[in-house]
Amino acid sequence: MKVIIYEEDWYNFYPLANLIPQPHLYLGAKTIIENNQQFLTGTTVDCLCERDFFIQKPIPETPTLYLSSKSVLTKEFKPPENECRLMIGGRAIGFVKYRPPFPETLKQISEEAGSIDDEIEVEGLILEHPWDFIRHNGSMLLLHLQRMNKKTETQPRAEIVGDIKDLYVAPSAEVHPFTTFDLTQGPIYIDEDVRIGPFTAIYGPCYIGKGSMIERARIVASTFGPVCRIGGEIDSCIFQGFSNKYHQGFIGHSYIGQWVNLGALTTNSDLKNNYREVRVLVGGKKFNTGMLKLGCFIGDHTKLGIGTLIPTGAVIGSFVNYFGGGMMPGYLSCFKWANQMQVETYELEKAIETARVVMARRGLEMDPEYEGLIRKYFRWRVSLSQ
Repeated sequence: MKVIIYEEDWYNFYPLANLIPQPHLYLGAKTIIENNQQFLTGTTVDCLCERDFFIQKPIPETPTLYLSSKSVLTKEFKPPENECRLMIGGRAIGFVKYRPPFPETLKQISEEAGSIDDEIEVEGLILEHPWDFIRHNGSMLLLHLQRMNKKTETQPRAEIVGDIKDLYVAPSAEVHPFTTFDLTQGPIYIDEDVRIGPFTAIYGPCYIGKGSMIERARIVASTFGPVCRIGGEIDSCIFQGFSNKYHQGFIGHSYIGQWVNLGALTTNSDLKNNYREVRVLVGGKKFNTGMLKLGCFIGDHTKLGIGTLIPTGAVIGSFVNYFGGGMMPGYLSCFKWANQMQVETYELEKAIETARVVMARRGLEMDPEYEGLIRKYFRWRVSLSQ
């Protein structure tokens, strides 16, 4: 059976889904699309996006399971043999369609879902806002890592606290002496070609993605996508991939997008002085998150200079270049060139050129399709401000 994960309310996940489809965001040790595919065995999965600047439209021609990008399955699910709506906690998150015509647009999907009477409950989570990723990341790490359940072939030169069966170090990974793996709260998974330098402590549950480098770090219950450069202190965070926080400083309970660079001593607050729940600005409205500990959300290709201080619950858009250190604003929209004294528009050509240089440093070339996406997104953001 074919599965189409369709983007739903992607703008509620600003700034995380600005430049990548929402189903490709990390939660636990996998992206949403990887997670859902593992629980829908024997299926092929595509993503449907309909944005003014970003279109992906797979064409369903066979029986298809339609699944909202806000849904995260947590248990194996075999599609039923009849057409029905899929529910999590009494809320519709998709449906199964066996007979043509098969919906091809979000409008058609919405209309079709409303015409189906039968319902079946599935086990999973529903994500509504960016902070839900932080809320659920620890439990999803435990779920994923327990299922992955690989065994380390050679014991690393490291201090192991807890049951070594909960540690996996890929054969191509490099672990230096004076490293500590604490497995008492959950497993740790070190993926291929990772380098962990001396004087690093990692506390599970934790996933370190392929090709990442960890130096002189203290890491607690976090997820790192591929090719990250990490140092200092990280607590309960998600790094989407290809991002740097290589020096001293603290980042806690935060989601960091792709191609982000956090300068030396960059530090965020993840707890208010009055110990009240953190409020976050999304779409011009402040939301009560219900969370006591919550840090920041940083969009792709943002660069923060040395000594930057990030307030609790901050939202920082894509392509922000903040310099000069000190406390930054709690909200900066996309394509901003800013310090404590002024905020200006980041010129598009300069932003693209910097992104091209940064990607080349990781051995990747910005292809015309990705450059075109950035240009379209910039124009779309400009149109919103007019």
